Parts: sequence; C-alpha cells; structure tokens
Amino acid sequence: MPTSTASTIPKRLVVFDFDWTLIEADSDYWVMQKLDADLAKAQEDLVGVVQWTDLQDQLLGQLHNRGVTRQDLEKTLQKIPFTQEMITALRLMKSQGAELCILSDANTFYIDTILKAFGIDHLFSKIITNPAHFDDQGRLRVARFHGLDQEPHRCPMPCHANLCKGRELQKLIDAQPWDQVIYMGDSTNDFCPSTRLQAKDIILARAN
Repeated sequence: MPTSTASTIPKRLVVFDFDWTLIEADSDYWVMQKLDADLAKAQEDLVGVVQWTDLQDQLLGQLHNRGVTRQDLEKTLQKIPFTQEMITALRLMKSQGAELCILSDANTFYIDTILKAFGIDHLFSKIITNPAHFDDQGRLRVARFHGLDQEPHRCPMPCHANLCKGRELQKLIDAQPWDQVIYMGDSTNDFCPSTRLQAKDIILARAN
C-alpha cells in the first residue's frame, strides 16, 4: 500500500467559531448564568441596548464587585459542555496535517481557559478574538478586537462592530496557499466569512 508523504497531504485550513460550534454553550451566557442570576437577567435585558463586548466588560466588573474571583471564573469555564466527539475530531484533523484556528466573538481568557481544561490548547495555531486581561485589582477586563480607536470596518455584512470575521478570515486565507479552507459556524456573524470561500472550500453551518 502506498504511503502518503508530506508533499501529497492537502494543506487544509480549518477555522472554527467557538460558542455553539466548538462548545455546546455560549461562554458569555454560561458564566453569568452559573455565577449570578441577577446579572444573567441583566445580560438578557441589555441585548441590543449595549454593544455586546462592552456589556460583557461591564458585567464582569459587577461580578468582581460581588466577590467573584479569577478562580471562580476558571472553575465555571472548566465545566462548560464540550463533547468528546468534537475533541476526537479536532485531534484527528490535526493528525492529518490541518491547521486549526479559532475566529470568535468570545474572549482570550474564556477560550484559553476552556481549551486548556480539555487538554487541546496545543491543537490551535491561532486564536482571533476579543482580548482579555486581569487588571491590578484582579478584575477581568474584555476589550473589543476592533477597538474604538480604529476606523470602523464598515463591513456591509451582518458583522458586529467589534469584529468583522470575514476580514480576519481573509487574512488567514491570504497568509499562504491552501488546498482547501473549511469554516464552521452557527450565527449571523458567521455569514460574512462564509462569503470569502471558494468552490473548493467547505462551509459547515450548524443546523437549527
């Protein structure tokens, strides 16, 4: 039986949304629902009223004021639903030479914590998402990926103000020649990156 060589393995770029694509939950909602019912209700009430990333930063500030620590956040995120089937698929794709990336409207702390909890952080070569850090008071801060100090991305697609996924996917596509690009997502802000694909590429959209 002939064996495959590195030169014959197709160069595939596989890009994942995170919430309700890689994991079986929305990490922003998960944290509030598990740690503070009042803030979870406020989160629901303020959808569409306050820009989503700004809202998460505000709610995390209130969590901090109510005594929620970094360790509390980590323990909560480590329990988020992540199916074994998805983890197995990720490892299989990586073993077959695919480059795996995440393109998400979550934040770096949530994603890094979850990936490390399930022992798969090493599988991903790049994570594009909203930056997060803990300040001197131990409070988690989340900022927009596309900040207010930058010119608006002006994407005509249903992209959020803080992140045009299509533009960021295009940068990944243009970084080197790929035999195939596979994109997985579940929401309206995953439509724009889907339009950047070619006939040889694959879109995996979550049903329902």
